[in-house]
Amino acid sequence: VVPLEVSDEIWRCAVVGQCADDMFTVIEEELLTRDLGSFNTQHLANMAWAFVVLEHSRFHKMSQSGVKLLQRVLDVASRRIDEFALEELRQLGQVTLATRDRGSEERESGFALLVKDALRKHHGDQEIACPTSSQLHLQVASSLESLGLPVHNEVKVFEGVYHIDIVLGAGDPEDGSNKVAVEVDGPTHFVQNTRQPTPHTSLKRWLLSREGYAVVSVPFFEWQSYQLAEEHKSYLVGKLREVGWDMRAMAVTAPTEQ
Repeated sequence: VVPLEVSDEIWRCAVVGQCADDMFTVIEEELLTRDLGSFNTQHLANMAWAFVVLEHSRFHKMSQSGVKLLQRVLDVASRRIDEFALEELRQLGQVTLATRDRGSEERESGFALLVKDALRKHHGDQEIACPTSSQLHLQVASSLESLGLPVHNEVKVFEGVYHIDIVLGAGDPEDGSNKVAVEVDGPTHFVQNTRQPTPHTSLKRWLLSREGYAVVSVPFFEWQSYQLAEEHKSYLVGKLREVGWDMRAMAVTAPTEQ
């Protein structure tokens, strides 16, 4: 088993959200007999992330051997945590969020705490660079602001494991309680030539929802079907109502008409 070939194969399966059961089982069982010490940090992070994505994919559920393999990967990663690059740590952060019980404090202990501390060490006292907002993002944010809503853009959550495009609601935007996470989803968030979210996008939505956010997706193809400002505002109001959000409770003083 060549580490690069194995980790790449599992990662490719996760990117498309499916894997042939027979092949997946062979990979799992084979890796359980191997010394993972020869795998570098990118191999380990890719494998852990891929197994979590496949577990929560609509196409595949993790087998018992997959659970054992994920634990072995994390055990090896814990002993080499200082070797992981920032993006690899973010992958491991997604893994810890996905595998802990909701409402538990597991994120503050064990391997999860190692990842959190490593992320903090990488960031140091410097601010985490925010992604550059797309033109579509800026349009959506502007429409929400015109509705008199408290808008927070590019919100860092979970020590920078994710950035949320837009958070609506008063108070700390990193606290998901009584908040709406608006994800402005461009073409890269969907499987090519379909309207099906990529596994990466689906996992992020699920994790944000699990952490208490009401998640609203604004797909590019829906937004582009409207042209007028009032149509965009009506569309967003409808989206917020779909997740049961009380516009009156969330709204701040609306802008004065000129």
